[in-house]
Amino acid sequence: MNRHHIIRMGNANAWLIEGDDGTLLVDAGVPNKEGIFFSRLREEGIDATSIRLIVITHVHYDHVGSLAAIRKACRCPVAVHESEADLLREGTVVIPPGTRWFSKPGLGIARRAPLLKQLLRFEAVEPDILVGDEMPLAEFGFPGRVLHTPGHTRGSVSILRDTGEAVVGDLASNDWPLGLGPIFNPFGVDGGMMLDSWQRLIDAGARTIFPAHGPSFPVQRLREALRKHRR
Repeated sequence: MNRHHIIRMGNANAWLIEGDDGTLLVDAGVPNKEGIFFSRLREEGIDATSIRLIVITHVHYDHVGSLAAIRKACRCPVAVHESEADLLREGTVVIPPGTRWFSKPGLGIARRAPLLKQLLRFEAVEPDILVGDEMPLAEFGFPGRVLHTPGHTRGSVSILRDTGEAVVGDLASNDWPLGLGPIFNPFGVDGGMMLDSWQRLIDAGARTIFPAHGPSFPVQRLREALRKHRR
């Protein structure tokens, strides 16, 4: 059983992956969306306690907002990259500097706005597993691994199954109308690092990309975008 369920939780997707021996959750949406999450579980006939692991791709409010409530119900470990563990356990709101000319000015203003950081608050969660460069998922019933894929944040990770499905958080996007928009996420910390992480996923055998913003897309689009940005 290898089904991927997209769960829209605010402005970001959480991905629920059914494996051979339990379920894996990637990310947890914005705050106060746990009701949507549990409703979707009921629709799919999935018990919350079947979730064996929650992997957080990066600690931004739209990926960890409902994590505390979901983890309480699932009673399962939470994994995050070691460089972002303190952000999660302290509930720290981070606004990135941006990677494109059109995103940097607005993000610069946002980073100096205390009220905005108050609006983006989330409940702190103590992580159980700290990911380094790579972590196998076999013990959780999934043939695959977690890979460190920095660029959107310095601690961003992706989940890559042996069959080629890659859940990438905000490492790439697919939410512009008609598929016209960039898959290069402009709201990150380092564009060059992001491109290197794209290459890592391609080299590791990714076939289909599952982003946090927008539907999945074939890795060929990632290859084409990589060539474009590296000209």
